[in-house]
Amino acid sequence: MVVAIVVLFVGLLAWQFVDRTILTHPISGEINRPDMLVRKGERIQINVLNGSGKMRLAQTFTDFLRARKFDVVQMDNYKDSTVPRTFIIDRVGDSISARKIAYALGVSDSMIRREIDTEEYVKADIVIGRDYPSLNPMK
Repeated sequence: MVVAIVVLFVGLLAWQFVDRTILTHPISGEINRPDMLVRKGERIQINVLNGSGKMRLAQTFTDFLRARKFDVVQMDNYKDSTVPRTFIIDRVGDSISARKIAYALGVSDSMIRREIDTEEYVKADIVIGRDYPSLNPMK
């Protein structure tokens, strides 16, 4: 009787282990930040510039960002096609919008550059680098 209870207990623990590690998705270490999502009525206009050298990558990023309510105004190639890491250029001094873009893409806030341009009509430019496979649009 005791052996049967122990076997049943071990079987239950084994089933829970298999269920949590294989059958259901493991818990993500990424923190969900609702404050970093584009809210209704909020307009964050951006340019997507491909600096990676990979064809059609700007379209993939544009589709991803538009699905998350960002207003992509223009897609183009960046002046350099060998950019190692993706970065964001804040054009109007709106650090909150720049951080929302970084969050959506999975880019560190340290990759935000502030280059105010009074003739720009967008809030930011995104320059896609060769690290694109590790970013959220490619997952």
